[in-house]
Amino acid sequence: MLNLILKRIAAAFFVFIGATFFTYGMMMFAPGDAALEIAIARYGGHDRVDGATIEWIKKKEGLDKPFLYQYCHWLKRVVVLDLGISLVREEPVWQLIYTRFARTFELALSAIVIALLIAVPIGILGGVKQGSWMDSMGVTIAVIGVSMPNYWLGLVLIILFSVKLKLLPVFGYGDWRHMVMPAITLGTALTAYTTRILRSAIIETLQSDYLIALRARGISNRLVLGKHILKNALIPVVTVVGLEFGMILEGAVITETVFAWPGIGDLMVTAVSDRDYPLIQGLVLFTAMVFVLINFLVDVVYRYLDPRIRLS
Repeated sequence: MLNLILKRIAAAFFVFIGATFFTYGMMMFAPGDAALEIAIARYGGHDRVDGATIEWIKKKEGLDKPFLYQYCHWLKRVVVLDLGISLVREEPVWQLIYTRFARTFELALSAIVIALLIAVPIGILGGVKQGSWMDSMGVTIAVIGVSMPNYWLGLVLIILFSVKLKLLPVFGYGDWRHMVMPAITLGTALTAYTTRILRSAIIETLQSDYLIALRARGISNRLVLGKHILKNALIPVVTVVGLEFGMILEGAVITETVFAWPGIGDLMVTAVSDRDYPLIQGLVLFTAMVFVLINFLVDVVYRYLDPRIRLS
């Protein structure tokens, strides 16, 4: 376990450096004047911005310095866990990320719960009763879920439940009713992937030789399914759920934009359009940390589901 942790820390270091360096470089060399974009976003329009204001922002924020100087200066602050101040909102980057991440985490957790509640029983029934009508129904649901784009499904849900039936609010962040449609939109694709993978894993496990020996010993089918088949079949499911959970946490940009959900994805879109360098870098660093942590947790769950898998 210690070796795994040390390796992951070393890998995380190179991931962080690579991700932040290339992101900083792409933003720095993007077309347009960064100081002008920041001034417009901060003060509200071209008519409120003059040349003196632009020059003042360049000197104050260090935008007139070379690229490597700005990047190394940012890294020095990161070492002491200081991600700086947003150039537009003029608030601490950590505070902005923390507030938005809490909302995205709520949405991601709801989407995962919805996906698992639907996918696990359908995937199990489809794998155990291969070729039956239940299996065909599960495959059909999976194909439909994979084929539907998030933005299209989100708009359909808005038209149906908000415009026509007037049961749910259209946009924004509030009580549980605001979360229903975004969670369903995000959970649909994950439901489809999980159903297909769980079904395939169960079918493959059912063809294993050791199951014949278990049944020959008189072990009940329920025990074989719960303790052996399902446990082995969950290994690929853990991979999919872990990666999808990480992608949702880093910001479901389309879904959060459609439903005006104030999460990480919405914050990233705004930060890029405003050329808010400290906020963009903070978000990139944070999402990289989330992926590294989730990959580590997936490996730990692997070890629990199958002790033969070594954490090395």
